[in-house]
Amino acid sequence: MTHADPTSIAGKRFPLRDSFTHVVIGAGEAGIAAARAAAASGERALLVDEHPLDPGLFGLDIPYLFGGRLDASTRQAARMEERIVAARPGLLQAMEEGVEVAIGTAAWGAFVKGPSSRALPVRMLGLADRDAAWLVGFERMTIATGARDVALPFPGWTLPGVMGAQGFDAALRLYGAFSGRRIAIIGGGALAQQAEAAARGTGLDVALRVAAPAPLRILGREEVTGLAWQQDGAWREAACDTVVLAVDTVPMVELPDLLGCAIGWDPAHGGFAPVVDAQGRSSLDGIAVRGEAAGTAAAQRAAWLDLALAADEALVCACEEVSAADLRALRPPRYLAAEGPEAGLARLGPPNQDQVKRLTRAGMGACQGRRCRESVHALLSRERPAPLASHRAPLRPLPLSVLAALEEDPALRANWTGWFGIAAQWLPHWEPAPPDAEYIGGRLSGGDVVK
Repeated sequence: MTHADPTSIAGKRFPLRDSFTHVVIGAGEAGIAAARAAAASGERALLVDEHPLDPGLFGLDIPYLFGGRLDASTRQAARMEERIVAARPGLLQAMEEGVEVAIGTAAWGAFVKGPSSRALPVRMLGLADRDAAWLVGFERMTIATGARDVALPFPGWTLPGVMGAQGFDAALRLYGAFSGRRIAIIGGGALAQQAEAAARGTGLDVALRVAAPAPLRILGREEVTGLAWQQDGAWREAACDTVVLAVDTVPMVELPDLLGCAIGWDPAHGGFAPVVDAQGRSSLDGIAVRGEAAGTAAAQRAAWLDLALAADEALVCACEEVSAADLRALRPPRYLAAEGPEAGLARLGPPNQDQVKRLTRAGMGACQGRRCRESVHALLSRERPAPLASHRAPLRPLPLSVLAALEEDPALRANWTGWFGIAAQWLPHWEPAPPDAEYIGGRLSGGDVVK
Protein backbone atom coordinates (compact mmCIF):
# COMPACT_ATOMS: atom_id res chain seq x y z
CA MET A 1 0.00 0.00 0.00
CA THR A 2 1.31 3.44 -0.94
CA HIS A 3 1.18 6.14 1.72
CA ALA A 4 1.24 9.84 0.82
CA ASP A 5 3.95 11.69 2.68
CA PRO A 6 2.37 14.74 4.34
CA THR A 7 5.81 16.27 4.88
CA SER A 8 6.44 16.46 1.12
CA ILE A 9 6.23 19.90 -0.50
CA ALA A 10 4.28 18.44 -3.42
CA GLY A 11 1.07 20.40 -3.92
CA LYS A 12 1.88 22.87 -1.15
CA ARG A 13 1.63 26.62 -1.65
CA PHE A 14 4.61 28.93 -1.16
CA PRO A 15 3.27 32.47 -0.62
CA LEU A 16 5.26 34.88 -2.80
CA ARG A 17 5.41 38.58 -2.05
CA ASP A 18 6.16 39.32 -5.72
CA SER A 19 7.58 37.82 -8.91
CA PHE A 20 10.27 39.17 -11.25
CA THR A 21 11.64 38.26 -14.62
CA HIS A 22 15.21 38.94 -13.50
CA VAL A 23 16.69 39.28 -10.02
CA VAL A 24 20.22 40.57 -9.42
CA ILE A 25 21.99 39.89 -6.12
CA GLY A 26 24.68 42.43 -5.28
CA ALA A 27 24.71 46.15 -6.09
CA GLY A 28 28.34 46.66 -6.96
CA GLU A 29 29.38 47.75 -10.44
CA ALA A 30 28.71 44.34 -12.01
CA GLY A 31 25.32 43.96 -10.35
CA ILE A 32 24.10 47.45 -11.21
CA ALA A 33 25.17 46.98 -14.83
CA ALA A 34 23.32 43.65 -15.04
CA ALA A 35 20.14 45.12 -13.53
CA ARG A 36 20.16 48.12 -15.86
CA ALA A 37 20.69 45.86 -18.87
CA ALA A 38 17.78 43.67 -17.78
CA ALA A 39 15.47 46.67 -17.40
CA ALA A 40 16.58 48.06 -20.77
CA SER A 41 15.60 44.78 -22.43
CA GLY A 42 12.09 45.02 -21.02
CA GLU A 43 12.49 42.62 -18.11
CA ARG A 44 10.97 43.35 -14.72
CA ALA A 45 14.17 43.56 -12.67
CA LEU A 46 14.87 43.52 -8.94
CA LEU A 47 18.29 44.56 -7.60
CA VAL A 48 19.07 43.41 -4.06
CA ASP A 49 21.99 44.34 -1.81
CA GLU A 50 22.53 43.47 1.86
CA HIS A 51 24.20 46.77 2.70
CA PRO A 52 23.62 48.61 4.96
CA LEU A 53 23.87 45.65 7.28
CA ASP A 54 22.04 45.08 10.51
CA PRO A 55 24.71 46.20 13.05
CA GLY A 56 24.53 42.80 14.73
CA LEU A 57 26.20 41.21 11.70
CA PHE A 58 29.33 43.32 12.06
CA GLY A 59 30.23 41.44 15.22
CA LEU A 60 29.79 38.12 13.40
CA ASP A 61 32.08 39.26 10.56
CA ILE A 62 29.35 38.74 7.97
CA PRO A 63 29.91 39.05 5.08
CA TYR A 64 33.40 40.53 5.62
CA LEU A 65 36.02 40.44 8.37
CA PHE A 66 35.13 43.73 10.08
CA GLY A 67 37.26 43.21 13.19
CA GLY A 68 35.18 45.41 15.49
CA ARG A 69 36.46 48.57 13.80
CA LEU A 70 33.20 50.29 12.80
CA ASP A 71 31.96 53.14 14.96
CA ALA A 72 28.49 53.74 16.43
CA SER A 73 27.26 55.66 13.38
CA THR A 74 26.42 52.30 11.77
CA ARG A 75 23.44 52.10 14.13
CA GLN A 76 21.81 55.06 12.36
CA ALA A 77 19.92 53.21 9.64
CA ALA A 78 18.81 56.26 7.64
CA ARG A 79 22.33 57.71 7.59
CA MET A 80 23.78 54.40 6.47
CA GLU A 81 21.27 54.11 3.62
CA GLU A 82 22.33 57.57 2.46
CA ARG A 83 25.97 56.49 2.63
CA ILE A 84 25.34 53.39 0.51
CA VAL A 85 23.49 55.33 -2.18
CA ALA A 86 26.17 58.04 -2.21
CA ALA A 87 28.92 55.42 -2.57
CA ARG A 88 27.06 53.72 -5.43
CA PRO A 89 25.57 56.45 -7.65
CA GLY A 90 24.56 53.83 -10.21
CA LEU A 91 21.74 52.83 -7.86
CA LEU A 92 19.85 56.05 -8.59
CA GLN A 93 20.35 55.59 -12.33
CA ALA A 94 19.03 52.05 -12.09
CA MET A 95 15.92 53.20 -10.24
CA GLU A 96 15.29 55.92 -12.82
CA GLU A 97 15.49 53.26 -15.53
CA GLY A 98 12.84 51.10 -13.91
CA VAL A 99 14.86 48.72 -11.74
CA GLU A 100 13.27 47.95 -8.38
CA VAL A 101 16.00 48.34 -5.76
CA ALA A 102 16.05 46.84 -2.27
CA ILE A 103 19.06 47.78 -0.14
CA GLY A 104 19.55 46.52 3.39
CA THR A 105 18.07 43.26 2.11
CA ALA A 106 19.96 39.96 2.19
CA ALA A 107 19.45 36.92 -0.01
CA TRP A 108 19.35 34.08 2.50
CA GLY A 109 18.46 31.33 0.02
CA ALA A 110 17.42 30.51 -3.52
CA PHE A 111 15.57 27.43 -4.66
CA VAL A 112 15.13 25.84 -8.09
CA LYS A 113 13.97 22.45 -9.26
CA GLY A 114 16.62 19.79 -8.78
CA PRO A 115 17.16 16.16 -7.77
CA SER A 116 15.84 16.81 -4.26
CA SER A 117 13.24 19.46 -5.13
CA ARG A 118 11.35 18.23 -8.19
CA ALA A 119 8.03 19.32 -6.69
CA LEU A 120 9.08 22.97 -6.33
CA PRO A 121 6.39 24.97 -8.17
CA VAL A 122 8.53 27.96 -9.26
CA ARG A 123 12.03 29.34 -8.81
CA MET A 124 12.13 31.20 -5.52
CA LEU A 125 14.49 33.65 -3.81
CA GLY A 126 14.49 34.07 -0.04
CA LEU A 127 15.01 37.65 1.13
CA ALA A 128 15.18 39.30 4.53
CA ASP A 129 15.68 42.74 6.01
CA ARG A 130 15.82 43.78 9.66
CA ASP A 131 12.10 43.20 10.18
CA ALA A 132 10.90 40.28 8.07
CA ALA A 133 11.72 37.44 5.70
CA TRP A 134 9.83 36.69 2.50
CA LEU A 135 9.94 34.87 -0.82
CA VAL A 136 9.81 36.20 -4.37
CA GLY A 137 9.55 34.27 -7.61
CA PHE A 138 12.02 34.72 -10.45
CA GLU A 139 12.85 33.41 -13.91
CA ARG A 140 16.48 34.49 -14.29
CA MET A 141 19.14 35.48 -11.78
CA THR A 142 22.47 37.28 -11.91
CA ILE A 143 24.72 36.77 -8.89
CA ALA A 144 27.18 39.63 -8.34
CA THR A 145 27.89 39.29 -4.63
CA GLY A 146 31.62 39.97 -4.97
CA ALA A 147 34.38 38.49 -2.84
CA ARG A 148 34.96 37.90 0.87
CA ASP A 149 38.01 38.11 3.08
CA VAL A 150 40.56 35.40 3.85
CA ALA A 151 41.64 35.14 7.49
CA LEU A 152 45.18 34.10 8.45
CA PRO A 153 45.23 32.26 11.81
CA PHE A 154 48.41 33.76 13.23
CA PRO A 155 48.49 34.27 17.03
CA GLY A 156 46.14 37.12 17.96
CA TRP A 157 44.07 37.05 14.76
CA THR A 158 40.78 37.00 16.70
CA LEU A 159 41.50 40.26 18.55
CA PRO A 160 39.28 43.27 17.84
CA GLY A 161 41.17 45.34 15.31
CA VAL A 162 42.06 42.53 12.89
CA MET A 163 40.22 43.22 9.64
CA GLY A 164 40.09 41.86 6.12
CA ALA A 165 40.68 43.99 3.04
CA GLN A 166 36.98 43.85 2.12
CA GLY A 167 35.91 44.79 5.63
CA PHE A 168 38.39 47.66 5.66
CA ASP A 169 37.16 48.92 2.28
CA ALA A 170 33.53 48.74 3.41
CA ALA A 171 34.31 50.58 6.65
CA LEU A 172 36.05 53.38 4.74
CA ARG A 173 34.17 53.69 1.46
CA LEU A 174 30.67 52.33 2.05
CA TYR A 175 29.99 53.22 5.67
CA GLY A 176 32.45 56.01 6.41
CA ALA A 177 32.63 54.53 9.88
CA PHE A 178 36.20 53.25 10.36
CA SER A 179 37.27 53.79 13.97
CA GLY A 180 40.99 52.97 13.75
CA ARG A 181 43.85 55.45 13.43
CA ARG A 182 47.13 53.61 12.87
CA ILE A 183 47.14 50.50 10.72
CA ALA A 184 49.46 47.71 9.63
CA ILE A 185 48.79 45.91 6.34
CA ILE A 186 49.62 42.29 5.54
CA GLY A 187 50.10 41.38 1.88
CA GLY A 188 52.29 42.08 -1.10
CA GLY A 189 49.89 42.14 -4.04
CA ALA A 190 47.47 44.59 -5.61
CA LEU A 191 44.91 44.05 -2.83
CA ALA A 192 47.36 45.25 -0.17
CA GLN A 193 48.49 48.14 -2.35
CA GLN A 194 44.88 49.26 -2.78
CA ALA A 195 44.30 49.07 0.97
CA GLU A 196 47.41 51.15 1.63
CA ALA A 197 46.42 53.76 -0.96
CA ALA A 198 42.90 54.00 0.49
CA ALA A 199 44.27 54.39 4.01
CA ARG A 200 46.71 57.13 3.06
CA GLY A 201 44.05 58.81 0.94
CA THR A 202 41.81 59.22 3.99
CA GLY A 203 44.62 60.48 6.21
CA LEU A 204 45.23 57.32 8.21
CA ASP A 205 48.67 56.56 9.60
CA VAL A 206 50.11 53.44 7.94
CA ALA A 207 52.65 51.98 10.35
CA LEU A 208 54.00 49.38 7.91
CA ARG A 209 53.12 46.83 5.26
CA VAL A 210 54.50 43.29 5.53
CA ALA A 211 54.69 42.27 1.89
CA ALA A 212 56.54 38.93 1.93
CA PRO A 213 55.27 35.85 3.79
CA ALA A 214 56.70 35.82 7.31
CA PRO A 215 55.77 34.50 10.76
CA LEU A 216 53.49 37.02 12.51
CA ARG A 217 52.16 37.72 15.98
CA ILE A 218 49.33 40.20 16.48
CA LEU A 219 49.87 41.91 19.82
CA GLY A 220 47.34 42.94 22.43
CA ARG A 221 45.13 41.60 25.20
CA GLU A 222 41.71 43.25 24.81
CA GLU A 223 42.34 44.57 21.29
CA VAL A 224 45.17 45.09 18.81
CA THR A 225 48.06 47.17 20.12
CA GLY A 226 50.76 46.17 17.66
CA LEU A 227 52.18 43.71 15.17
CA ALA A 228 55.30 41.57 15.45
CA TRP A 229 56.91 39.94 12.42
CA GLN A 230 60.04 37.94 11.80
CA GLN A 231 62.66 39.37 9.48
CA ASP A 232 66.20 38.08 8.93
CA GLY A 233 65.80 35.71 11.87
CA ALA A 234 64.84 38.46 14.34
CA TRP A 235 61.45 39.59 15.63
CA ARG A 236 60.48 43.21 15.05
CA GLU A 237 57.49 45.12 16.41
CA ALA A 238 55.40 48.12 15.40
CA ALA A 239 52.59 49.81 17.29
CA CYS A 240 49.17 49.95 15.61
CA ASP A 241 45.49 49.65 16.51
CA THR A 242 44.38 47.83 13.35
CA VAL A 243 45.83 45.01 11.25
CA VAL A 244 44.42 44.62 7.73
CA LEU A 245 44.76 41.13 6.26
CA ALA A 246 45.07 41.90 2.54
CA VAL A 247 46.75 38.80 1.12
CA ASP A 248 43.72 37.38 -0.68
CA THR A 249 39.99 37.50 -1.22
CA VAL A 250 37.85 34.61 -2.49
CA PRO A 251 34.68 34.62 -4.61
CA MET A 252 31.44 34.42 -2.65
CA VAL A 253 30.15 31.11 -3.97
CA GLU A 254 27.46 30.46 -1.35
CA LEU A 255 24.50 31.26 -3.58
CA PRO A 256 25.77 29.55 -6.76
CA ASP A 257 26.64 26.44 -4.74
CA LEU A 258 23.27 26.39 -2.99
CA LEU A 259 21.50 26.60 -6.35
CA GLY A 260 23.52 23.70 -7.73
CA CYS A 261 25.80 25.59 -10.14
CA ALA A 262 29.06 23.84 -10.99
CA ILE A 263 31.93 25.12 -8.81
CA GLY A 264 35.55 24.37 -9.65
CA TRP A 265 38.91 24.75 -7.92
CA ASP A 266 40.72 27.49 -9.83
CA PRO A 267 43.66 29.13 -7.98
CA ALA A 268 44.13 31.52 -10.91
CA HIS A 269 40.77 33.05 -9.96
CA GLY A 270 41.06 32.98 -6.18
CA GLY A 271 40.24 29.35 -5.34
CA PHE A 272 36.75 27.90 -5.61
CA ALA A 273 34.84 29.77 -8.32
CA PRO A 274 31.69 29.12 -10.37
CA VAL A 275 32.24 27.53 -13.75
CA VAL A 276 31.02 30.18 -16.21
CA ASP A 277 31.39 30.98 -19.90
CA ALA A 278 32.59 34.26 -21.40
CA GLN A 279 29.16 35.82 -20.80
CA GLY A 280 29.08 34.75 -17.15
CA ARG A 281 26.49 32.02 -17.71
CA SER A 282 26.73 29.20 -15.18
CA SER A 283 26.01 25.51 -15.64
CA LEU A 284 22.42 26.14 -14.49
CA ASP A 285 20.05 27.53 -17.10
CA GLY A 286 19.10 31.15 -16.42
CA ILE A 287 21.70 31.69 -13.67
CA ALA A 288 24.65 34.00 -14.38
CA VAL A 289 27.56 35.00 -12.14
CA ARG A 290 29.37 38.29 -12.73
CA GLY A 291 32.19 40.35 -11.27
CA GLU A 292 34.36 39.06 -8.44
CA ALA A 293 31.75 36.44 -7.52
CA ALA A 294 32.86 34.68 -10.72
CA GLY A 295 36.57 34.91 -9.86
CA THR A 296 39.13 37.14 -8.18
CA ALA A 297 42.89 37.59 -8.62
CA ALA A 298 45.24 34.62 -8.47
CA ALA A 299 45.43 33.11 -4.99
CA GLN A 300 48.51 34.13 -2.99
CA ARG A 301 47.62 32.75 0.44
CA ALA A 302 49.32 29.33 0.35
CA ALA A 303 52.68 30.39 1.82
CA TRP A 304 51.02 32.59 4.45
CA LEU A 305 48.68 29.78 5.53
CA ASP A 306 51.56 27.30 5.69
CA LEU A 307 53.32 29.61 8.14
CA ALA A 308 50.19 30.26 10.20
CA LEU A 309 49.16 26.59 10.39
CA ALA A 310 52.62 25.21 11.19
CA ALA A 311 52.02 25.58 14.93
CA ASP A 312 49.71 22.98 16.48
CA GLU A 313 48.17 25.63 18.71
CA ALA A 314 47.07 27.79 15.76
CA LEU A 315 43.41 28.63 16.36
CA VAL A 316 41.80 27.69 13.05
CA CYS A 317 38.12 27.90 13.98
CA ALA A 318 37.59 30.66 16.52
CA CYS A 319 33.83 30.12 16.90
CA GLU A 320 34.26 26.48 18.01
CA GLU A 321 37.81 26.76 19.41
CA VAL A 322 39.32 24.18 17.05
CA SER A 323 43.11 24.25 16.71
CA ALA A 324 45.32 23.01 13.90
CA ALA A 325 46.28 20.05 16.11
CA ASP A 326 42.60 19.23 16.69
CA LEU A 327 42.03 19.13 12.95
CA ARG A 328 45.12 17.06 12.19
CA ALA A 329 44.05 14.53 14.83
CA LEU A 330 40.35 14.72 13.88
CA ARG A 331 39.74 15.34 17.57
CA PRO A 332 36.06 15.59 18.56
CA PRO A 333 34.84 18.63 20.52
CA ARG A 334 36.38 18.85 23.99
CA TYR A 335 33.06 18.43 25.78
CA LEU A 336 32.84 14.85 24.44
CA ALA A 337 36.09 13.89 26.21
CA ALA A 338 37.06 11.67 23.28
CA GLU A 339 40.03 11.25 20.98
CA GLY A 340 40.15 11.06 17.21
CA PRO A 341 41.36 8.03 15.23
CA GLU A 342 44.97 7.03 15.82
CA ALA A 343 46.14 8.16 12.38
CA GLY A 344 44.10 11.39 12.39
CA LEU A 345 43.48 12.88 8.96
CA ALA A 346 45.41 10.04 7.32
CA ARG A 347 42.66 7.67 8.49
CA LEU A 348 39.96 9.72 6.82
CA GLY A 349 40.70 8.71 3.23
CA PRO A 350 39.90 11.32 0.57
CA PRO A 351 39.51 14.59 2.50
CA ASN A 352 36.05 16.07 2.78
CA GLN A 353 35.45 19.35 4.57
CA ASP A 354 31.81 18.55 5.37
CA GLN A 355 32.85 15.32 7.09
CA VAL A 356 35.61 17.07 9.04
CA LYS A 357 33.10 19.72 10.11
CA ARG A 358 30.84 17.04 11.60
CA LEU A 359 33.73 15.31 13.35
CA THR A 360 35.44 18.39 14.82
CA ARG A 361 32.83 21.20 14.53
CA ALA A 362 35.33 23.35 12.58
CA GLY A 363 33.22 25.73 10.51
CA MET A 364 30.03 25.13 12.50
CA GLY A 365 30.00 28.46 14.35
CA ALA A 366 28.06 31.68 14.08
CA CYS A 367 30.20 33.05 11.23
CA GLN A 368 29.07 30.05 9.13
CA GLY A 369 32.65 29.14 8.31
CA ARG A 370 33.59 32.43 6.67
CA ARG A 371 36.62 32.93 8.92
CA CYS A 372 38.03 29.40 8.74
CA ARG A 373 37.06 27.79 5.42
CA GLU A 374 40.35 28.57 3.70
CA SER A 375 42.45 27.42 6.67
CA VAL A 376 40.56 24.13 6.99
CA HIS A 377 40.78 23.60 3.25
CA ALA A 378 44.54 24.19 3.32
CA LEU A 379 44.99 21.57 6.05
CA LEU A 380 42.96 19.04 4.06
CA SER A 381 44.70 19.74 0.76
CA ARG A 382 48.26 18.63 1.41
CA GLU A 383 48.19 16.02 -1.37
CA ARG A 384 45.43 17.37 -3.64
CA PRO A 385 42.73 20.04 -3.36
CA ALA A 386 39.90 18.95 -1.09
CA PRO A 387 36.35 19.45 -2.41
CA LEU A 388 34.30 22.51 -1.60
CA ALA A 389 32.50 22.58 1.74
CA SER A 390 28.79 22.68 0.93
CA HIS A 391 26.44 25.56 1.66
CA ARG A 392 22.89 25.36 3.01
CA ALA A 393 20.15 27.89 3.60
CA PRO A 394 19.94 30.20 5.40
CA LEU A 395 23.10 31.76 3.97
CA ARG A 396 22.85 34.59 6.47
CA PRO A 397 21.96 34.37 10.18
CA LEU A 398 18.26 35.17 10.60
CA PRO A 399 16.82 36.24 13.97
CA LEU A 400 13.76 34.27 15.07
CA SER A 401 11.78 37.52 15.00
CA VAL A 402 12.53 37.81 11.27
CA LEU A 403 11.73 34.17 10.55
CA ALA A 404 8.47 34.45 12.47
CA ALA A 405 7.29 37.08 10.00
CA LEU A 406 7.70 34.72 7.02
CA GLU A 407 4.29 33.99 5.53
CA GLU A 408 3.71 30.26 5.34
CA ASP A 409 1.11 27.86 4.00
CA PRO A 410 -0.73 26.25 6.95
CA ALA A 411 -0.20 22.88 5.25
CA LEU A 412 3.55 23.39 5.54
CA ARG A 413 3.37 24.67 9.10
CA ALA A 414 1.46 21.56 10.16
CA ASN A 415 4.55 19.45 9.49
CA TRP A 416 7.18 21.45 11.34
CA THR A 417 7.65 18.41 13.57
CA GLY A 418 9.03 16.55 10.58
CA TRP A 419 11.76 19.11 9.98
CA PHE A 420 12.96 20.44 13.31
CA GLY A 421 13.98 17.33 15.25
CA ILE A 422 10.82 17.05 17.34
CA ALA A 423 9.67 13.60 18.40
CA ALA A 424 7.46 12.78 15.42
CA GLN A 425 10.40 13.15 13.05
CA TRP A 426 11.51 9.68 14.09
CA LEU A 427 8.23 7.94 13.27
CA PRO A 428 7.13 6.76 9.81
CA HIS A 429 4.92 9.42 8.29
CA TRP A 430 1.90 7.10 8.30
CA GLU A 431 2.00 6.57 12.07
CA PRO A 432 0.55 9.23 14.41
CA ALA A 433 2.81 10.61 17.12
CA PRO A 434 1.85 9.84 20.73
CA PRO A 435 0.22 12.76 22.56
CA ASP A 436 2.84 15.10 24.03
CA ALA A 437 5.65 12.88 22.76
CA GLU A 438 9.15 13.84 23.78
CA TYR A 439 12.33 12.78 21.99
CA ILE A 440 15.01 11.70 24.44
CA GLY A 441 18.25 10.10 23.27
CA GLY A 442 16.79 7.92 20.52
CA ARG A 443 13.54 7.08 22.31
CA LEU A 444 10.05 8.45 22.29
CA SER A 445 9.07 8.87 25.92
CA GLY A 446 7.13 5.84 27.03
CA GLY A 447 8.03 3.85 23.90
CA ASP A 448 10.73 1.73 22.36
CA VAL A 449 13.82 2.82 20.52
CA VAL A 450 12.78 4.25 17.18
CA LYS A 451 14.31 2.23 14.34
